[in-house]
Amino acid sequence: MQHQSHIHQLPVELFQQILLLIVNDVSDCPSIFKLINIRISGNFASPPLVFTRVCRLWRVIAHSTTGLWSRIQVTLPGGDEPLKPFLPCLLQCWLARSGSRPLTLYIDRISLSCHLFRSKPSKYSRLLEILQSESRRWETVVGVLRGNEWPSSKLDTPQLRALECGWSRLERFNMSNLRRLYISDGIVTSPFPTCKKLQHLNLQYASPTIIRSLSETFLLLETIVVEGVIGGDHGASSHLVTYPCLESLTLPLPLDLDKNPHWPTAIFDGLHLPVLRKLTLVGHPNKLGVNRIMAALEVTATCNLQVIDFQTIRPQDEVDVDVVEPLLSVAREISVCSVLLRCRAPRD
Repeated sequence: MQHQSHIHQLPVELFQQILLLIVNDVSDCPSIFKLINIRISGNFASPPLVFTRVCRLWRVIAHSTTGLWSRIQVTLPGGDEPLKPFLPCLLQCWLARSGSRPLTLYIDRISLSCHLFRSKPSKYSRLLEILQSESRRWETVVGVLRGNEWPSSKLDTPQLRALECGWSRLERFNMSNLRRLYISDGIVTSPFPTCKKLQHLNLQYASPTIIRSLSETFLLLETIVVEGVIGGDHGASSHLVTYPCLESLTLPLPLDLDKNPHWPTAIFDGLHLPVLRKLTLVGHPNKLGVNRIMAALEVTATCNLQVIDFQTIRPQDEVDVDVVEPLLSVAREISVCSVLLRCRAPRD
């Protein structure tokens, strides 16, 4: 008498949870295609597709577990060879197995140094048509393409909650329910698109004027991360600007402050931050930078700044405590890479 393996004796629901744990154990989306040189083929050696090749039972359970198929990374091919016919079919099957679940989509493209080998959009247009046919289920989208590559000029995305793309492509989306936005090429102009529910914003770069004017459109912002500040904006208006919900602000600490005489005053002058709890500065603190931060925060209407955190690649013991300690006059704690360095003495 042939005995079933122990794993095959598990209840189906428990078996499904094990498969989901395997797929969700990594933060990256599972990839439907694998890359060989500049060509793509089905990624049957990795989850969840590999589950379908173990045996009939695994295949049936995997196909019926919609959560396995609701996250997907799609790599678009390079070169001039025609797309293999089964690849669009594989993509359709993957999406069909996700049922009606919201989709997390990561779009990647093969980066080629020689433009002669870059594929034309028409080569993978069928893949884009299939993805766009499910746009009403898109919940998270990363790596959006250039505007002229999508089959339609407007993308119907009522469930979209998180988006990463370039500034010029935002207008293509329905962002009425967007909560998180990462603008991969920064904001250089206004006005901004309407995202009344936006809570978290990450900018690759922006000017002080842009940073200040965000509050006029995104009233519910709770966190702002600016990776790079461009332009001194020393002539920017210092009229009162209020971020009523902003709790966390991340800014870069310039390497050469002598060449940035208006940092960070151009950002903070007249800024009202009634609920700001954490200010993160990316860079190694020095005396001039600390003096500038103190001067800016002392004239800013911040009520409850709890932490100033320095994100630096240097070890914590290389941070001069005497240099940063004066910041305790404007914040309760000073930390380095989220590790407490100094805190304000409690009042008697």
